[in-house]
This record gives sequence, C-alpha cells and structure tokens, in this order.
Amino acid sequence: MVEKTCNLWLESAEYRCILTSGALNAGEAVLETRSAREAAAKFSGLAGDLGRFITSRGNHTHVVRPGLCSFPIKQYQWSGPTLQIIERSVHELCELVGTAKTLLPRPGCAEGELKWEDVAKALAFLPDNIIVVNQV
Repeated sequence: MVEKTCNLWLESAEYRCILTSGALNAGEAVLETRSAREAAAKFSGLAGDLGRFITSRGNHTHVVRPGLCSFPIKQYQWSGPTLQIIERSVHELCELVGTAKTLLPRPGCAEGELKWEDVAKALAFLPDNIIVVNQV
C-alpha cells in the first residue's frame, strides 16, 4: 500500500475516489463525506447520477463520471462505516481501475471514526497504483 499526504483534487491521477454510502434521498445519493461534498461542488448533478447507479446496480464501486469513482464505506446514512464494506469496495476498485493511477481518501477514518490502524490492514494488499490519500 502506498500512502501520500496531498490534496485529492490537485494531485495528478487517472481516477479519484469519493467515499459514499448507499443512502438515497428522493433518488439522489446522500453525499456526506468530505470527498463526496467536494466532488458535488465540482460536478453538477453528481448526487443524481450516483443515485441512479445505486438504484440500478446497488451500493458498489462505480465510475460515476470519467475519472471519478464512488467508494462505498457504509450501507446507510446513519450507520457507521464497516471494514466488511471497505474490503468489498477495495476489491471492486482494483477490478475497475486496473493499473490506472487512482487516489483513494482514507476510508472510514475522518467522519467515519474507524481507527486508521484497522483500516490500513484491510488496505495492505492494494497495488502501488492505488494511492491512499491523507487529505490536506
């Protein structure tokens, strides 16, 4: 696993991940994490697009826009993130991006309250092209 302290939006990469849940409100995804809120400010209609993916394909890792992937960390808006969902999302992300340089914010640690030491174990097998970002 490669880690880097940087700005998710300024670092060069082919893909960036936003941390999400399966929560919907009137068909739109509830974008409650820092990375998701920042993405919503950059990409008009993102909540609706992600909501359609969640409705039709489930709470999984999706390419929502060119170069932008959802990365589920929890099932519901008011539930906490789980290592089980993070591990599933990691496997899906690896399949989705292949060898492309991808930035992934530390999942479940900031607002999610999981301990980085526990999450790091779940991410330990990540290939070097997926960089875990400690956001500044």
